[in-house]
Amino acid sequence: MKAHFSSRLVFVVTALLVVVFYFSPSQGQIQDGAHTDPLHGVERVVTIPSSRGTCVQCHDMHAMDSGQVTGEEPALFRANNNALCFDVSGGGGCHNEPAVNYPMPDSDFMPEFSLYPGYPETNAGGEITHGVDLRGRWPGSSVYENSGQYLGRDYSPHYLDPDMPLQDNLGGGMCLNCHSPHGTDNAFDLLTANYTNAGGHADFGTPPNQQLCFDCHGPNGPGGMNSSGRLIADYFDESVNPGTAGHQIRRNPDIALSWPTSVQVGDKLPCYLCHNPHGSRGANGSSPNTFMLNDGRPGWSGLTDPRGNAQDSRTICFGCHIPSDGVPGSRVVMGIVMNTIPDKGPHRMSSARSCAEVHGSLYDTPSSVNIHNIVDEQKRGLEDFWK
Repeated sequence: MKAHFSSRLVFVVTALLVVVFYFSPSQGQIQDGAHTDPLHGVERVVTIPSSRGTCVQCHDMHAMDSGQVTGEEPALFRANNNALCFDVSGGGGCHNEPAVNYPMPDSDFMPEFSLYPGYPETNAGGEITHGVDLRGRWPGSSVYENSGQYLGRDYSPHYLDPDMPLQDNLGGGMCLNCHSPHGTDNAFDLLTANYTNAGGHADFGTPPNQQLCFDCHGPNGPGGMNSSGRLIADYFDESVNPGTAGHQIRRNPDIALSWPTSVQVGDKLPCYLCHNPHGSRGANGSSPNTFMLNDGRPGWSGLTDPRGNAQDSRTICFGCHIPSDGVPGSRVVMGIVMNTIPDKGPHRMSSARSCAEVHGSLYDTPSSVNIHNIVDEQKRGLEDFWK
């Protein structure tokens, strides 16, 4: 009896190791990534020998026979919807809770000497700090699934919008719209298209460093997307808006306090500096922003009408820029030690004027003036605004 049990155990363990070996990243079946990391990867089920980061954490070869899953291929431990990622009540889900370092501050982004300086990843000495608890851009499943609205605008449109390309059986926008659980050739976050640090100064067209966003927020996006959402790529396209495309980084060498080598004049701001595609709970943790505005920027809580509300507009701009009567060098953004903006009336902290009045808030044509396609007051004939 003991001998029979022992031989059977050896067979099971051997079979398990064969499965793990065959599907391991080193065999080319899946790309190396966060899920497959043998030290920090997925560990829904603790087994001996350790199978952390292997296929068996999500796939049960006997699930179909045991009735644990109904009609799911290939043998997932539960229904293949968003709950597979974050519904702990259903017997799994690693991503239910927000990351312990959410919202991630600029100071935690990858440093200047790293491969992708400025990208929002928890870092330690230039190396990524691994682990699901440290994915500092994830606000938790309750934020992503927030069904709330303000004046008809969803707090979490990537979950609620009916035009999302991939939807689960519950009608929610799937994580698979942007992520591949098996990893990809991209550098971070199991993303399905390019999404890296700042760039675009040398690109005549849409900067490729944010292609993940432009695949949808461009001319080839979902058919039901509103026109303003489909025009975002044009606002970053140098061939459409030469000299102003994107929220370009510009430098005055007479006042620049510090300028990292990774940032070039003409680079377009990466989308993640202002937005979190997972939604918002607000920087204060209780007052979410619309437009998926990033909770990590200073003071960004309860921003619901940045195009029409003057205070919302000013709060957004002063999340990076220092008012003209502020303290030079008191803020660092993407490694740039910021100086104060020019000393004009509305640039002072005491003003109540909306930044959007002069810098634009229109999204009706490919060359509309807005925060993504900044045009100064001289080019718009608004010099008198400052008097």
